[in-house]
Amino acid sequence: MAARQDQTLVIALIVFVCIAVIGLAWGYLMFKSSGDAHKQVADLQQKLQNEKEAVRTNQQENEAYRRYIGLGEHDNYEVVKETYDGDMAKYGSTFDESRQNYRDILGIIYEENEKIALREADAKEQLRQLKDRLLAVENEKEQQVQQYQAQMKKAETDAASQRKAFAEDRSKLEATKQELTVSMNEQKQYYQKEKKTLSGEISELKTRLANSERSKEKLLEERKQGTESFERFAGAVSWVNQNGSIWINLGSADALRPQVTFSVYDGAIRDPAKAEKKGSIEITRILGDHISEARVTEDNLVDPVLAGDHVYSQVWYPGKKRRFALTGFVDIDDDGINDVDKAMELIEFNGGEVDSYLDKDGIRKGKMTVNTRYLVLGEFPEDSPKAGAFQTGWNSMTRDAHDLGVEEITLVEFLNQMGYTPGERTVPLGAAARPDDFAAAEDKLEISPNSSRFRPRRTPYRLPRKIPY
Repeated sequence: MAARQDQTLVIALIVFVCIAVIGLAWGYLMFKSSGDAHKQVADLQQKLQNEKEAVRTNQQENEAYRRYIGLGEHDNYEVVKETYDGDMAKYGSTFDESRQNYRDILGIIYEENEKIALREADAKEQLRQLKDRLLAVENEKEQQVQQYQAQMKKAETDAASQRKAFAEDRSKLEATKQELTVSMNEQKQYYQKEKKTLSGEISELKTRLANSERSKEKLLEERKQGTESFERFAGAVSWVNQNGSIWINLGSADALRPQVTFSVYDGAIRDPAKAEKKGSIEITRILGDHISEARVTEDNLVDPVLAGDHVYSQVWYPGKKRRFALTGFVDIDDDGINDVDKAMELIEFNGGEVDSYLDKDGIRKGKMTVNTRYLVLGEFPEDSPKAGAFQTGWNSMTRDAHDLGVEEITLVEFLNQMGYTPGERTVPLGAAARPDDFAAAEDKLEISPNSSRFRPRRTPYRLPRKIPY
């Protein structure tokens, strides 16, 4: 019984010991597992802290980057992307894709700004120089103004002197006017007496007028019976030089002067109206009584001007002044402008005289007579607002030309027969022109074969028959 109890105790002790060992092992395992868990938790907490620090650093950097490029610190990616794409499209579209970033664009802009700054510095320097020049000009202008003021003061003094002289002359004029009034009254009494005396002469003058009318009718009849359109040639070509210079047998004794133009016809022709002219010439120098030098203004390469050819001018003739009348729209150079004044100057310069013409308004001036040789017919401006006035003047002048036996000739025929070439006149002409106004000057009228003032002769001429010296 006692042995069985001891055995039970031993078993119980063994069981207790086993349980204790197991409990200790389990406790150890639980303690070790708890320590590892605490260490792992501590490691995870440190890692989490590090990650938070990294996230906070990245967030600060991203906010700084957004601020650097001019965006809000808290703008999201879509806003940043949209802003970047817009900036690149606006500022970087001309750059290569590899350089489409803010740093490269800013670098290029900086370089351009440097260039602009250099150009601006150059411009400022030029502006400074211009200001200096402007100051110099202002100073010079001020000096000129002072000179002009001095001249003006002198002019005012001279004007006062002139006014004083004018007042004196006016007093003398008034005295002369009174004397003329007395003289006019005496002349009036004298003319009243002469009027009675002349009344007896009127009947005699009427008789003479009737005789003159009969003479005029006879002269008209003789003109109608004529067959040639020209009286005769004015002169002839004496010599032709190969460089284009021509000499004719007219000079100072024939009242010829420079710039008179002639048409040239073959020496065998007797009626130029029935032949074609060979060319035109213009007098350049008067060399003697019956010799002058001329230049060719128009020629025929097939039939050039030769010695012995005749020269003719519709206007100029030695010892005789031809009288003309102009009607219609006289356009001598086809520019659409009425050149009646120029045509009158041309006729008067060549020794002729204009008896009657239509002015630029179509109003008739002057009067044709039996001595009027030609009526030059211009064009009729049908579309002009002054066509009515031109029509009236045209009809009046052509009717008078028919009654007086004046020969009618077109403007083209007139210019061609006179030898005038439009566009070659360089010296202004006028009714008051005189031979002395066109005196030959060796330094101005000398013609050289290399001169660019006249056309060079392209066709060789016949050798001179004689030397005109």
